[in-house]
Amino acid sequence: MKKQDFGVFLQFALKVIITHTMTYFIFGLVMSNVFHYGRLFQQDIIKDFMRPIGSPYVLAGPFLQPLRGLLFAIGLWPIRNFILSKKHGWLILWNIFVMFGILSTPAAAPCSIEGVIYSKLPFWYHLIGLPEIMLQTLTVSLVLVWWDKRLYQETKSSEAKIAIPSLWPEVMKAIMTGCFAYLGYVVGGLLIFAMSDVQVDMDAAAGDLKIQLMFVVAFVFNVMGVFFISKQWLRGKMALWLIFGIFWMIDAVVPFLYQLLIFGESSLPMTLLLGFFPAVIIAVSMYINYKKSS
Repeated sequence: MKKQDFGVFLQFALKVIITHTMTYFIFGLVMSNVFHYGRLFQQDIIKDFMRPIGSPYVLAGPFLQPLRGLLFAIGLWPIRNFILSKKHGWLILWNIFVMFGILSTPAAAPCSIEGVIYSKLPFWYHLIGLPEIMLQTLTVSLVLVWWDKRLYQETKSSEAKIAIPSLWPEVMKAIMTGCFAYLGYVVGGLLIFAMSDVQVDMDAAAGDLKIQLMFVVAFVFNVMGVFFISKQWLRGKMALWLIFGIFWMIDAVVPFLYQLLIFGESSLPMTLLLGFFPAVIIAVSMYINYKKSS
């Protein structure tokens, strides 16, 4: 692989990782609450097949999705140009996911034909898992093809080749911005504790892995968001107030859904306050550290 091709692959792989990881987390949170996975996994036969939803392995699952995203990127890379050159490339990609990744898996996986034939899992369990994986793979197909097609079209001209930024410095800059945004959660959390009538054991909260994972998840989403949105900011296609609004939504919705899934309850006003300060920090960092081209 030529050096230039390797750079394009890295950008493609990063897009696949971001798209897969974010949709996996969002649809997992939504569907686990809609279908009550916690109770579902405790039923006969199912509990011998699936780990409890509170298991550390289950909590660690979303953080291993970037590895799966990388494997997807490696598998799709040889046919990337074919998919992007077609008018309905997203439908071709989704067809691959559905036919080979869901319905016709080599192993007897849930929701697959082999799983229905060879496993003891009840038929309703195969059906109840289809909405999540069908919608998640559909969203991945739509977003990834739309996102990557822009680079595919731009690389046809020499001007676009000059405009492609170096990958790793952009990644590191996004990570640093995410780290600064983490301080905003500290400020918001302290304000919530000060406003709350409930006495909170700070030492116990600091040592609670589930609470700490919430901020790690938010950090990952912030880094991914900064990496993508900074490109629009540099091109002058997105206003600073809109960037603030997007990250305020991200930094409020992610803790809200996480608390709803893990703890069974959440407060939207509190998470809105919690997400306000990280959004401010990210918007200010974007203004200072990402200089728009004239």
